[in-house]
Amino acid sequence: MNWPGLSGAIAWVENLIVLVNRLSVLYKLAVGLVFWVCFPFLLALVLITGRHRRGLFQRLGFYRLRRTPGGGRRIWIHAASIGEVRAAGMLIDELRRDLPDSRMVVTTMTIHGRAFARSHLDAEIDCFLAPLDVPLIAGRVASVLAPDVYICLETELWPLLIGELKNRGVASFLLNGRLSPRSIKRYRRLRLLFKEVIRSFQHIGAISEEDRQRFVEIGAEPGSVTVVGNIKDDFVLPEDLAAIKKRWSDLLALNENTDVMVVGSTHSPEEKLLLPVFSRLTSHAKQLWLIAPRHLDRLQEIEALLQANKIDYDLLSRLISGAARRQALVLVDTIGDLAELYSIATFVFIGGSLMGYGGHNLMEAAIWEKPVFFGPDMDDFKEGARLLEQAGGGFRIADAEELEQLLIMFSDDRQRLRQAGLEAGRVARSLHGAGRRQAQMVLRGLNELS
Repeated sequence: MNWPGLSGAIAWVENLIVLVNRLSVLYKLAVGLVFWVCFPFLLALVLITGRHRRGLFQRLGFYRLRRTPGGGRRIWIHAASIGEVRAAGMLIDELRRDLPDSRMVVTTMTIHGRAFARSHLDAEIDCFLAPLDVPLIAGRVASVLAPDVYICLETELWPLLIGELKNRGVASFLLNGRLSPRSIKRYRRLRLLFKEVIRSFQHIGAISEEDRQRFVEIGAEPGSVTVVGNIKDDFVLPEDLAAIKKRWSDLLALNENTDVMVVGSTHSPEEKLLLPVFSRLTSHAKQLWLIAPRHLDRLQEIEALLQANKIDYDLLSRLISGAARRQALVLVDTIGDLAELYSIATFVFIGGSLMGYGGHNLMEAAIWEKPVFFGPDMDDFKEGARLLEQAGGGFRIADAEELEQLLIMFSDDRQRLRQAGLEAGRVARSLHGAGRRQAQMVLRGLNELS
């Protein structure tokens, strides 16, 4: 039976498929042509200026895998930076429960992420910089690493690499999937291109229902996307909790009368907005502030800001090297220490939330039973912010002046401060379990292929 319009609809779908395939080919040709034509000039620029020289060979796909015993599956996990590397570590622990013979490879987008991975993950795990997503390089990396499983943490969609892995029959998963209000606009504009990339993943583990709906909107099959939560919320307190607190307390020369304000993951111009609060509060109370910028390449900019405002400060790296703390402000210029610094905090402010950056993970601080303050923009961590506000463990502020008022109030009401910290910890613990759910998604996907 021929339904009216059915043949036309089929033809429309077929034409759409042809268009998508042509777009993919055109994208590959365009990227390859531009990159390889410009490559000699780019290489000369790198060699002359020294910028991006570190890790250049790995960016070009030249990896050296260590020989590892065992015949288990090789699992390639791609992480963006330090936060995703922490998540990768938790996922690896979960996967090894069921796949003890598996061999792991981790790639990161940043130099700092690679350094953190090499120092914090198991020594037998190969850690590299992610390759450039251009023709020849993507194919080379797929051949060298030869993964059985590819796991992308968060949402970094590299069309050529993911297409190369799909053509080789690699089981691919997108875990901790998130699409922010900013990124969804970009993917909507390029939907025809990214639809094919999205559908290359066997399963997508979305952080929230809102993220799940956005993945479907840009082309994912509804049945392939499941809400599994945020593995970054699985952070658990270390067993040597007392030793960690003592180490940082001793290093920072703290005593029981000193309140510690940890300002984590800041972006420009948040430091400038918060410095007047620092100056006023430390002028009449015994407080220590630790400011940890999200990106360490901004250290020079922040030091210039402090010097312009005639604010003396210590660098955490110098204190770790043995120098004595002398100032009421410490600039955190080290990698990977922020999560532990929350242990000694009296108050915590999470940056990226005052000026439209979408915020950062609140639970890394909340798990230490610390009240968490954040700005109005928490689009990337909306659910966590809502839960903390609802429980009375998190506090959204409109601006720096409101933050100052809350800090003064909690300084005067210690019972309320303790209760807020307890509620923050309770919320953080209630969100655990995403890592197990994500590992089970990978196992189910592998069983479907068996």
